[in-house]
Amino acid sequence: MPFSIALQRLSRPSLLLVAALALSGCSSLNPFGSSDKEGGTAQLPCPQVGVLNEADHMTLLRGAGTDLTDIVARAEIGRVVSKCTYNTSDATITVDLAFDGVAELGPAATTRDLTFNVFVAVTRRFDTLDKKQVYQIPVNFPAGQRQARFVKTVDGTVLPYGGAADGRIYQVLVGFQLSAEQLEYNRRSAFTPIR
Repeated sequence: MPFSIALQRLSRPSLLLVAALALSGCSSLNPFGSSDKEGGTAQLPCPQVGVLNEADHMTLLRGAGTDLTDIVARAEIGRVVSKCTYNTSDATITVDLAFDGVAELGPAATTRDLTFNVFVAVTRRFDTLDKKQVYQIPVNFPAGQRQARFVKTVDGTVLPYGGAADGRIYQVLVGFQLSAEQLEYNRRSAFTPIR
């Protein structure tokens, strides 16, 4: 599973953990997608944020999904932005993030109202999953429109730090919550961006 510069140093166990994030249903987060961050300083940096490869897009299918006419909808996550605030009195970092995306109706669509499940997960250095939350994003396609954009904000993720550790020990990953079949579809099908 390839990653961009931000995560090229991940070990094989890291890659397996990240793949599991896209499939797991616990609730307690293109190559590693485009991201920006605000806040933090050289001494107090923010965690890395980005979009998980292979979970950055999804396709909803009707039935077995063996033909292009079986596509109900496609969706993709675009840019992720974040900011963080350190609370030195209780040794915590609060991370706020937002990401956008676009969805497109397919030939098999029977409704103009769809819901996509996305996750926000926090991992620590050395491949440890810290927490994960799944969110529903309702998307309404206006009459006469085949595409619709969406934005999701997730505020107030609180992470502890201390000693020599700071925000750099965390990575915040976002992606679609995929079934095993959806992940396999992403792996075997060429991805064509909606935008």
